[in-house]
Amino acid sequence: MAFEVKVPQMGESVLEGTIVEWKVKEGDRVEVNTPLVEIMTDKVNVEIPSEVEGVIEKIKVEPGEVVQVGKIICTIATAGSPAKKADDKPTPKKEEKAPVPKKQAPAKAAKAPGGKAKMPPAVRKLVRDYGLDPAQINPTGPDGRITKEDVEKAAAARSGVAHIKTPSLPVSVPTPKPETAPQVSAASAKPVAKLPGLTETTFSPVEKQEEHQPLEGARKMISEHMRRSKDTSAHVTTFEDCDFTSLVEYRKARKDSFKATFGVNLTYMPFIAKAAVEALKEFPALNASMTEQEIIYKKSYNIGFAVARENGLIVPVVHNADQFSIIELALVMNDLGTRARNDQLKLEEVQGGTFTLTNAGMYGATASTPIINQPQVAILGIHNIAEKPVVKDGQIVIRHMSTLGMSFDHRLIDGHTAVQFLHRVIGYIEDPNLLLLRLR
Repeated sequence: MAFEVKVPQMGESVLEGTIVEWKVKEGDRVEVNTPLVEIMTDKVNVEIPSEVEGVIEKIKVEPGEVVQVGKIICTIATAGSPAKKADDKPTPKKEEKAPVPKKQAPAKAAKAPGGKAKMPPAVRKLVRDYGLDPAQINPTGPDGRITKEDVEKAAAARSGVAHIKTPSLPVSVPTPKPETAPQVSAASAKPVAKLPGLTETTFSPVEKQEEHQPLEGARKMISEHMRRSKDTSAHVTTFEDCDFTSLVEYRKARKDSFKATFGVNLTYMPFIAKAAVEALKEFPALNASMTEQEIIYKKSYNIGFAVARENGLIVPVVHNADQFSIIELALVMNDLGTRARNDQLKLEEVQGGTFTLTNAGMYGATASTPIINQPQVAILGIHNIAEKPVVKDGQIVIRHMSTLGMSFDHRLIDGHTAVQFLHRVIGYIEDPNLLLLRLR
């Protein structure tokens, strides 16, 4: 029998993916680890390599199709596969190999360097929108990738060659002919009130402008993942104010020297991640998952943090975060965040999270109710830090305040447990010395 290539398990919460691009065609010979196909999930794009040596026999799905985990997507004829019978009809691939006049043969050398270049899904969509041939686009991105700027340059160059200009669209208002204009008798005509200082204006109806796009790719998968989370967990969100003043002052005093020493910005996220880890050790129910039959308590502390990118949020994971110092957390989170925004994460770097942080405060949000990242049972939302008047020791003082909002799964976590956990996280943030004493 031919070897069957199936969609592998691509994460504990990933049930399907979308075929982005086949790297091979029927009749191609492949070796072990030869890339076969690129599949897009709501987390990362994954290249599926060949597990055997042989010839691509049949490709069963087309680019753009959604495939479930376990589905057979192609077959590979291996050395042990039975040979075709003599009376079998020739396949189209064999017919294509028949001699043709030289002038009709495709000139591969004429292809631009971008012919087989890789590109993120958002860039691929832009190529389709402009109606461009990827082979005519010169890639300038890392590893020969086509970037958004490459596409826009190619589109501009094409427009310049064709001397295309965007015409102005005058709006004409049709006036009725005198003989067809409705006649109004003087008796039925009603006077129109006019406001002083205003001239009479003629309005014309404006046609409604809309753009329809199919729900597909990463956005489709993210929407399904969010809906599934709401259907699965009993979401409840608890809020509490947090005084960031001590941490703001600590960071302000050290951020320049930190940047000079390590080459990255010192943000609040590694401190919050460390605070979450220490609190999770005291409240193990927050570091768990559950099914209809059992509760699974995780013994490792894998902290995910949401990163915004052009085609949707992604959550890279710091594995074994309890083993890192705050400096190490800052370096690891900076590296993961940078590669997440450039679509350079590996599959294992978005898997296995046990607790998630999401920072809407960097965009100015003061509160939110984040959706739990399945199969976890809680997610902590961080919001805008701003100076506010606060009563402290009987005096009104200015403090750097924020509101933390944590959504939790009420099926497993009781309200008092969630509140105590959040209060403990805030205690660590408000007194950074407690965290700094825990070097590991």
